[in-house]
Amino acid sequence: MKLVRLDDDRVGLFVLLPKGPHAIDIANSLGVFPHDPLSNGLLNGALKGGCDWSVIVKHWVHLRWPLKRLQSIALANPDTPRLVLQPLVDATGTASTANPIIAIEVTDIEGVERHDPTGWHTMQRHFALPPGDEAVRQSAADETVRVIDFRSIEQRRHPS
Repeated sequence: MKLVRLDDDRVGLFVLLPKGPHAIDIANSLGVFPHDPLSNGLLNGALKGGCDWSVIVKHWVHLRWPLKRLQSIALANPDTPRLVLQPLVDATGTASTANPIIAIEVTDIEGVERHDPTGWHTMQRHFALPPGDEAVRQSAADETVRVIDFRSIEQRRHPS
């Protein structure tokens, strides 16, 4: 997801609509959640002291879900009445020397793992042994190779 700076240092959420790139004014679009008090409450609570990059990034674990939901609402129905969209025609006009950042892209590890066609990340997480385990030995010739002694793992599962 990409966060963009709007006028008056407000933060918006970037969406690419058929009519061009737009930013969702997050603070002014909270009305799209009338039947979802959790999303509304999380975003409202984070933005109550003013919308700032650091607040959103600091609380990203809690805010990514409502922000993804807001983005999907805009993509599915950009004419939603309580959704406030601003066209992004020239984002460089909002930059200044005091605050030169105009956009921040946030990539979740969850998003990277979701697009893992080989299943490597899942297998690594599933079969990873705790650090310092004697069953994992590093090869002296190549430190990227791991040797797993399955006998010691089996002995721990079924002690004699």
